[in-house]
Amino acid sequence: MTETSTHPKTGRDGGSDSNVRDLIGRISRLEMIVGAVIAVVMLALVAIEPDILEAPFENVWTLLFTLGGTALAAIAFVALLRFRVPAVVRAVVLVVPFVIVNWWLISPYFVDEVVDEGFSVSISEQFGTVDETPAAPAASATPDVEEESITSSAPPATDAPQPADPAQEEEGTPSSEPPDREESVREEPSTSHPSSGPVLLGAGQFVGLAGHSGTGDAGLFQNPDGSLVLRFENFDIQNGPDLEVYLVPGPDQTSLPEGSIHLGPLKGNIGDQNYELPPSAELVPGAYTALVWCEAFSVEFVGATIDV
Repeated sequence: MTETSTHPKTGRDGGSDSNVRDLIGRISRLEMIVGAVIAVVMLALVAIEPDILEAPFENVWTLLFTLGGTALAAIAFVALLRFRVPAVVRAVVLVVPFVIVNWWLISPYFVDEVVDEGFSVSISEQFGTVDETPAAPAASATPDVEEESITSSAPPATDAPQPADPAQEEEGTPSSEPPDREESVREEPSTSHPSSGPVLLGAGQFVGLAGHSGTGDAGLFQNPDGSLVLRFENFDIQNGPDLEVYLVPGPDQTSLPEGSIHLGPLKGNIGDQNYELPPSAELVPGAYTALVWCEAFSVEFVGATIDV
């Protein structure tokens, strides 16, 4: 009884071990070489760009994507071995999707997309005019007061022309001087405010979010026809997959609440670029966030708060 009871048990253990050994024995030399090449390439990429190791742990979605994809690949490989699929077919079925997915995920770390879109004005120019306009009146106001005080303190100069020619007073020569002064005063504002182009409503600077890096300026412009444009200048951020641009109500936003305006895919991770707001967009005064968002993993990349 003891012999018959122990023999099946060893048979089961031996059967499971033999199945594993049989599957391992079916792995071809081609698959071993391909696996070794992939491992060496991945180690080299990590050595060049260590941030690749942080990508799977950015949030729950990236972690699930990494672990789930690895588990599915292992299950598929075991199934292909069990059904004795030829080694070449196994290599193609597993390697091609692996290369495509990893190129989509890793290539942004090594590839920069540079954009250089022009605009009639720049954020720095608009800030420059705003800073200069208050200084000009303050500087010109003080000399005017001093000149008036000097002229008023010289009565002979003002009294002399009055009794000299009373006929000229009747002809209207003194009355012709004030209109000239009014015309000169009216002409000054038109030259100091030639706002025939886009007007900057507000601007802010980009900051990195969720472990990503980025710098640059974001400005919201209104064109003479009333249309709105979100412009990025001196823009330089870490690249990533499936990046989209949003204008989100509220300051320092890191999510997409109701009312967020989608402006399209990010044109490039480096350079100046413009994004037109839809004609139906209505912006009330307040703070907004220009947000670069990764759609693939629902994670924020960079953002800039703009006060309108």
